[in-house]
Order: sequence, then structure tokens, then C-alpha cells
Amino acid sequence: MLLDDNTEKVIDLVNMFDDLKGIDKIRLAIHLLEDIGFTPIYDINNFIKLLKNVLLILDHESKNVITNFAKYKNLLFISAKYMELSLLEKRKFSLEMLFNIFQYDFNNEEINTKINEQLNVYDYCYSLNVL
Repeated sequence: MLLDDNTEKVIDLVNMFDDLKGIDKIRLAIHLLEDIGFTPIYDINNFIKLLKNVLLILDHESKNVITNFAKYKNLLFISAKYMELSLLEKRKFSLEMLFNIFQYDFNNEEINTKINEQLNVYDYCYSLNVL
């Protein structure tokens, strides 16, 4: 984890997120970032575009299909738990979620390179002012 002062709710949610497969991490991150529930100063549209490109590499059919979260019970559960968080906890979880993706090894050099070069987690962290 990037932050030391997370609440128990955020830690539990991060642990659930950590247990997901790589493609599910990307699906959930796109879903949560598109409907983030707060207005970050940082432009997250670049993150969303990057994650959608990564999803296309992992699942070529994802461009033609709308993701139905009813098929992904674990993603639906984590998304529901996310909605229960306070505004500060949502900010912290979004940061931890992106940091988790930043550290994750997708076993694909192209994906790992794109994420390492374009997912500016530390800049996002400073923009949220959660330290």
C-alpha cells in the first residue's frame, strides 16, 4: 500500500482488489474511474484511456461489448462496498487501486511498459492531497 493511514474499510477493499485477476482489476478500475463520485484536480481521462487500451490488449472483444457487472459478482460486490466509503476513503481507495495496478505484473511486456510510463500514480496522489 502507498498510504499508511488508511481506514479498515479501505484496507479491506484494497485486499479484495488485490485478489482479483489482472483483467478484472482493469475492468473495475475503468468502472470506478468513470463514475468516481468526486472531482479530482488531476485529469483522470488519461488513466481511463490507458486502462481501456490495456483492456483491449487483454480482451480483444471488450471493444464490442458493454461490460455487464452482473456477470462479475466479485466486481459488483467491490463496487457496492466502494459506494459505502466516505469521500476521503474513496479518494484513498482510488489511489490505492491505481497503485496496485501500477505494481501488478500482467505478464505482458507491452502492458507493463505502458502502465509504467503512463500511469502517473504519484502525481495523482499529490493532486488528491490525501497525504
